[in-house]
Amino acid sequence: MNYIPKNQTTRKRQSGFSLPELVIVTSIIGVLSAVAIPNYVGQLCRSETTEAVSSVGSLQAIVSAYIDETGVLPTSWNNLNSISAIMSNDGEMTGEFTEKWTLPSEHYEITVSGPTSSTYNIKGIPTDGCPNRDVKACLNASTGASKLSEGDGTTNAVDVICT
Repeated sequence: MNYIPKNQTTRKRQSGFSLPELVIVTSIIGVLSAVAIPNYVGQLCRSETTEAVSSVGSLQAIVSAYIDETGVLPTSWNNLNSISAIMSNDGEMTGEFTEKWTLPSEHYEITVSGPTSSTYNIKGIPTDGCPNRDVKACLNASTGASKLSEGDGTTNAVDVICT
């Protein structure tokens, strides 16, 4: 049995972190966040743009397929749906090309204008906080020429001309 004299005081051991330990851990988390969060947001924007580029490319192919199949230039979403279903969150796209096609992920709105002199212009505009990530494309039905340009996060897509 241990005997502790009355004149000696015993300290209770307290558990927890000291202030310097908390400051060090907080600063490490801050540095990691400063590096990781912008990379994550950039990658997220790149993946959303890839979806829009893929959808616009598919739309160009569907317009071409419709022209090949019918020999007529499509003037509405209804025409294109006879070749391949163009889906939004509300179901198949219907009506004139003046109706915006919101992609199922809801990150982009696609607009189609044309045919003007056998040319269709297609634009994809981001609906969320990804600046300089628009998509522009065109398709010339008489020559078969098509182009696509996308913003890189620093600059927007350049205007495309299909001749």
